Amino acid sequence: MAVLYTIGNINLHTVEVVAKAVREAEPQVTIHKVVIFDSPESEKLQNEQIEIYRRYFGNFIKEAIRINEDGSIDTSLLFYVFANDEEKIVDLSNGQKFTSSLLFMAANLCQIDRIYYLMLKTKPKEVMLPGRDYDYIKMRKVDCVSKLAKISYFDLIYYNDEMQKLFPESDRRTSRTLKVLYEGLNSGIKEFFSGTDYRSVVANVTIGNEKIINSLIEFLQNDEECRRYCSENDICITANRDPVGILTYFSRKYVRNGTKKEILSLTTVPSLVASLREYRNISAHYSENGIELTEDQGRIVINLCIEVIKCIHENTDFWEFLKKESRV
Repeated sequence: MAVLYTIGNINLHTVEVVAKAVREAEPQVTIHKVVIFDSPESEKLQNEQIEIYRRYFGNFIKEAIRINEDGSIDTSLLFYVFANDEEKIVDLSNGQKFTSSLLFMAANLCQIDRIYYLMLKTKPKEVMLPGRDYDYIKMRKVDCVSKLAKISYFDLIYYNDEMQKLFPESDRRTSRTLKVLYEGLNSGIKEFFSGTDYRSVVANVTIGNEKIINSLIEFLQNDEECRRYCSENDICITANRDPVGILTYFSRKYVRNGTKKEILSLTTVPSLVASLREYRNISAHYSENGIELTEDQGRIVINLCIEVIKCIHENTDFWEFLKKESRV
């Protein structure tokens, strides 16, 4: 017997996905009570939300907690609802980010170890498949206040938002390269927040790094302005030699007196992918070098990869090049 704690949502399609995801994540658990933290807006659709949850959990006791206009929750109410000895499942998928962050912190302070978050890969629709359209992450329990500040729930929200902005669904669907980059980064982020194997985090996040390096070499070779600049400055861009070294040398030259803004946006990429390559080498040879990759290094690698994708995004021609060179 368990209690589900969730936040109300006016988007009933998302509520449906959450109910389905909870049932899939906890198939053996009988949920006899659902506590919904409702905003004034979602409260108007409380009956519709309850109907959805009942389709997945059967009959249960409902309890509604009213959220303040600013998304805050009265502290006495927040901890009162957790003051029982029953099994507890906390879902952070719905509602304002401020509200879900408060619920995350309260759940951790109460030492609840079943805390879930829905990462959507597509817009909610009638048929949603796990793995393809969404991931349901069980977040690792944070066991002290100092770690609450370090492993911020806001980070997960930020990463999820960035993923949706950087990798439009249509691009992932048509480009094998972008699909690999997205899925590797997405897997690494999930592993970072739900597990403790940071070697696996690094391996997943950097899975498309060499493809970016070689594609950038090919793209620059085909760019007329780049060919002219290389000819005038005696630079040979070829993947037959060390590609990262060549890209770094070219970028250091071009950033001084190059003129094409789109190429300038890519000049920080070589140093970033060089660092990602080193981290990938460390993770690949873990059994030989015995180096323990840490939580901080896992976060660094995720941030480096996101920065690489942001730089690539600034050059629309290179982004289109990645989309076209390996269509699914």
